[in-house]
Amino acid sequence: MNKTNALYRNLVVLLISLLLVNLAIGFYKSFSKIKNFNTSSISFRVQNKSVLNYFTNKSTVDYISEAEEMIDIFEKYNFSVESFMNEQSSSLIIFSSWPKDFMKINSVKKRKNLFINTLLPIIFIENRKILEDRKKILDWWNQSDGESFSREFWPNWLFELSEKYNYSESSLGNLLIRVDIVPLSLALSQAAIESGWGSSRYLNEGNAIFGQYTFDKKSGIKPRERRDDQKFFVKKFSNLSESVGSYLKNINTHNAYEDFRQERRKLRMNGEDLLGNALANYMTNYSERNKEYVKDIKHLIETNNFMKFDKVEGLMN
Repeated sequence: MNKTNALYRNLVVLLISLLLVNLAIGFYKSFSKIKNFNTSSISFRVQNKSVLNYFTNKSTVDYISEAEEMIDIFEKYNFSVESFMNEQSSSLIIFSSWPKDFMKINSVKKRKNLFINTLLPIIFIENRKILEDRKKILDWWNQSDGESFSREFWPNWLFELSEKYNYSESSLGNLLIRVDIVPLSLALSQAAIESGWGSSRYLNEGNAIFGQYTFDKKSGIKPRERRDDQKFFVKKFSNLSESVGSYLKNINTHNAYEDFRQERRKLRMNGEDLLGNALANYMTNYSERNKEYVKDIKHLIETNNFMKFDKVEGLMN
C-alpha cells in the first residue's frame, strides 16, 4: 500500500512538473513573440484630411509589421494619390516607420506607389502644422493693426514659436519668412533622391528620409563609406513624421537656404503659387553636387508628375 501511495505521489509530482515546464516554455515563446513584434512593428493612425487641427487626433492607433500589410491598409481606407488630390475629406494614413521588408516587394511600380502613399500624407500634415503657426502669427499681427512690437511685449506663445524657428529678432515680417511651407513636389522628390526611393539603410534603420547630418554619435548612424577623418553621422529619428519635420525646419532655418526663403517670400508677396520646380533652383546647397542635384530634383518632379501635388487643397495660397 505504501509503495502504491509513493508511486502515485511521484506520478503526480511528475505531471505537475511537466505542466509547469510547458507553462514556462509557452510563456517564454509568448514573451519572445511580443518582444519581436514590438521591435519590428509599425504603428499607424487614420485621420480626415479636412480636419485642420492635426495635434488633437483621436483616431485609434493600430500596428502592422510588413510592407504588404501597409498596402492592404491603404486599400482598406481607399487612400490613393487620386483620393488625396480630389477628395477634401479623404483619409490620411500616417505610418510611424519604414517596413523592414520593403525591398522584398518585387514590383518596382508597387514599391514606388507605396513610397509615395506613405510619405505624401506625412509631408502634407507637417506642412499644415507650419501653416497653422503662420496663421496664428498673422492673426495676432492683424489684431495689432500691423504694429511692430519689441520681443519683450510679445505673448508667451509667440516667443516660444520664434524659438521653434531659431529666430531672435523682433520683426514679425522676417519671422514669417521662416514660417512657411516647402512644396510637396520638392519635398517628395528630395525624399526619393536621398532615400533611393525607400531603399536606403538610413531610412530602414533610423527613419532617416533626407540624409541629414549630425555630429552626435548617440543620435546618428555611421555611414559605411565615411572616411577616418570625418566625424559626421546620419541623424536618426523615432518616426517618419519627426524626420519630415526636421527636414522642413532645416530648410526654414539654416543659413544655407536663405535664398530659397527669400524667393519663397517674393512668390508670397506677388500672390503666386509655391511650386517645387521653381523653388528647386535654390536648393544647390543641399548637396555637394550643387546644380546637378537641382537638375535631378526638377527631372524627378517632371517625370513623375509631382507638380500636381503643389495644387492640393489645404496648402494653396
